[in-house]
Amino acid sequence: MSTTKLGTRPAPTPTPSTGKQDAPWLIVTLREVTVKIRDKSFIISTLITLALIVGSVVFSGIMADKTTTSTIAFAENSSTAALVTSANQLALDDQKNIELIANPVVDEDAGLQLLRDKEADLVLTPTPEGFSITGLSDVPANIQSLLADAAETQALDSNAVKLGVTLEDLTAGSTVTQVLLEGSQERNSMAMVMGFIFSFLFYMSAMIFGMPIANSVVEEKQNRVVEILATAIPIRQLLAGKILGNLILAMGQLCLFVGIGLLALNMMPTEIPFISVLFATAGWFLAFFLAGFLILAAVWAALGAMASRTEDLQQSTGPVIMVLVAVLFTGIYAKGTLLVVASYVPVISSVAMPIRLLSTDVPLWEPIASLGVAIAAAWVMVLIGERIYRRAIMQTGGALSWRKALKLED
Repeated sequence: MSTTKLGTRPAPTPTPSTGKQDAPWLIVTLREVTVKIRDKSFIISTLITLALIVGSVVFSGIMADKTTTSTIAFAENSSTAALVTSANQLALDDQKNIELIANPVVDEDAGLQLLRDKEADLVLTPTPEGFSITGLSDVPANIQSLLADAAETQALDSNAVKLGVTLEDLTAGSTVTQVLLEGSQERNSMAMVMGFIFSFLFYMSAMIFGMPIANSVVEEKQNRVVEILATAIPIRQLLAGKILGNLILAMGQLCLFVGIGLLALNMMPTEIPFISVLFATAGWFLAFFLAGFLILAAVWAALGAMASRTEDLQQSTGPVIMVLVAVLFTGIYAKGTLLVVASYVPVISSVAMPIRLLSTDVPLWEPIASLGVAIAAAWVMVLIGERIYRRAIMQTGGALSWRKALKLED
């Protein structure tokens, strides 16, 4: 006869571990990412930015292919008719998207009447000194320049015939050729535009995803939430989750912006010069951004831990904002030796080195060395930021300076 003991239950079957208990930083990271990507304002702003990027690329392509047409009214005269024809040929030879439509009239008054009635865009009139061009409210600079070049060529040709020489003999020795020891004019122009874009993207991403780290830290400290979190999650892993979560968000959004922009450029009907250089440089920019963002994230986390109120944080973030402004100005204005030096300064090198790679051929060891310096600086700054965060996050009673925070003990 078997007996059973009342009030006893079989031992529960152990459930397999999900692994999250062993990695609290992963929980914090996932929380940072999921909360942000569910935010409607974040989604809407990202979509609007993508639309602006694609729209600007398409608009630039359309405007580059668009031909400017202008109706030129002039009294029937062989010199003015020849000038319009010569200007059209010059625009074709120089690949300028300008087309002048000749509209001969009886006299100058008839041409001015067409201009007032908006049936003509400009009126061309011969003068003793050459020609005058009249517009209703303005004269487009590109058309005026084209007509001036055509008039100069026509005058030289006519004077050469009068002197009994050829145009080549008359203009011999007057050619000025542009020679650049580094890069080319088109490449420098591309570097100028992309420098502004890279610096703006860096500034925007650093502000959107870096500043919330400091705000989150000081809010948790001010509300004493961090004391509850510290009982369940090690302080070091809490900081790691915050930084990694925002880093993933920043890199993800930046890769999306850069990728969509490059794809739109690659799909343009007109061939973009140096597109392969631009693709390679975009990869370098993302790598430099990773190192630069880690430095800023560590600084912001430390500033949040040293502050006791949000007002303290607003005062202490001034130097970081100045660094971001320096990055922005470097991308727009830095050239020559200043740009070379800036390409080795951590954070600023995130924009300076990609600009150098775009504007000229740089030896491979230079971006590698610069990236190595940036990564080393990021590693040091993360260690310092983690030390300050771990020691200052529980301190109350007022804001701390960097010196006081570093002297704190565990």
